[in-house]
Formats: sequence, structure tokens, C-alpha cells
Amino acid sequence: MVKVQFPDSTIIKAIQVNDTDFDLSAGALVTLKSSGVSQPVIDAMLAAGSKTKEAVSQNGHMTVEALGTNPGDLLGEVGVYVVQGSKVASVEPEIVNWRTGGVIKSIATIGLDKGHVNGTVSGPTSKLNLASPSQLLPDAMVFYFHCLEGTSAAEYQLLRLWGKGDRREFRAVTGGILHASGGAKDNVVEFKYEKVSPRIYKVSVPRLNFGEYGFLAPGAVASANTASQGKIYTFRIVE
Repeated sequence: MVKVQFPDSTIIKAIQVNDTDFDLSAGALVTLKSSGVSQPVIDAMLAAGSKTKEAVSQNGHMTVEALGTNPGDLLGEVGVYVVQGSKVASVEPEIVNWRTGGVIKSIATIGLDKGHVNGTVSGPTSKLNLASPSQLLPDAMVFYFHCLEGTSAAEYQLLRLWGKGDRREFRAVTGGILHASGGAKDNVVEFKYEKVSPRIYKVSVPRLNFGEYGFLAPGAVASANTASQGKIYTFRIVE
């Protein structure tokens, strides 16, 4: 707009009435100034950026309204986020240890040839409690994934976990669901997703029964090949 000589008043008005996504780093501001952008326009851009940041948090939580305008910038860290009413909360990851037959085994006996691996998570329950289907929920629960470069929501697995003393256990699929054993297939919950921004996916999960669940992160099953630890984003559906 500056290059085609719109007046500052028009440019500022356009900034005020539209959703904006400006690079406001020091280097970008220097580039704007050297390209002939006036100080009033730069000030309007800075003001728009401040309003976006203010809308991100209410009582310490990101808002769904703010997220809808610019999810790529507002979901700062790679991870999983859940929509709770008008807020978006982070789903904290937990460490996975790989097991077979009730004890930690070497990779030679971990069960990869059966199309699945077994994992455990410390603690009897997840720290994140989400509302049960019996309460006023929409038809699906909504999550957002901020993925690592080169990965997508398709590489996550939503798994049921079952309690066993002081830990939770699960069975994850290897080699794709079509090659999984029957028990592993039954443990996987299908979900829908759409890409809404670079590396950001909106995920819709069907209503879940009471119990423990987790999104197994991309690469976690591959970590079983070296018997190293994986990562799973857990939550509990409660009454």
C-alpha cells in the first residue's frame, strides 16, 4: 500500500479494521522504515500486535477467539492443546517406557513383529481432567497440534490407557493400523484433523468414555527401536 502511494490514513484504517499478522521484530521494523513506511503506520502496526497479544490470554489461558485469528503465532511451543469452553489449555506430555509381558524388555522381544508395542506411563492417572460426555459438550472434543517441521497430525496416535497399580499401560500401533494386531487396533481411537496454518492442525475427537487417554507423539514408536523413551500427551475423561 505504501508503494502504490495510499495515504497513511487509509493504511492505518486498514490495519485497524482487519485481522493482522505482522512481523514486528527489530529487523523487520528497520526494513519497513528503510522501505519508506512512515512512523504513524509503524505505530499502528505495533498497536495491532499489542492488541493480539492481549487477546491471547484471559486469566492465564489462551482464548479460542484469539487462536482462530492466528494459530501459528499463538501456539508458541510444539505440542498438544485442548479447547475447554472459550479457553485453550496445554496438554502436558509424559514420558513413555516401552514394555512387553509386564517387564521392560530388550528390543529383541518388544513385539514389533506383531504390529504393536506396549508402553507404560508412571502414575495411576493423568493430571489433566476433561469433562465427560454426559456433560454439555459438542459432538466432538477439539484439540490443536503444533507439529514439528516435517510431521503432521496423521502421525499421532490417540490411545486408550488402562491403570495397573502405580502406572498406566497402553498398546501402540507400528507399521500402520492395517498391519496392527487385533488388540492394538482396538486400543486406537480414530480422530479427524485439518491443517489450519503451517504446522498447526485442528483435531476433532469423538466423544470418549470415562478413562485414561493419550496422544502418542510422532517418533515415539520409532524410539522403541532403541528402547529409548517416547512422549505421550495424556488426559483423563471424568464425570
